[in-house]
Amino acid sequence: MNAIERRLRAAVNPVSTALTGWWCQSAVRHLLTGHGPPASQRRLIRIRRHAARPAAPSAETMKARAAAIDQLLAQQGQRQ
Repeated sequence: MNAIERRLRAAVNPVSTALTGWWCQSAVRHLLTGHGPPASQRRLIRIRRHAARPAAPSAETMKARAAAIDQLLAQQGQRQ
């Protein structure tokens, strides 16, 4: 790769990357090509992903887990 090609690639790559990011997130892509979900469906997908995340365990659950781990470690210590 010569110096001219390197400079040309260095100039084009950021523009190309920005354009690709815009195209992938754009509703224009869906309108022109029919591929991918439209913007309203993308919002629903994000909302569903967020709602599907499991809730953080309660303090009681974490205390029970810690006690079980402590018990297992104590048993391992007695065996050695």
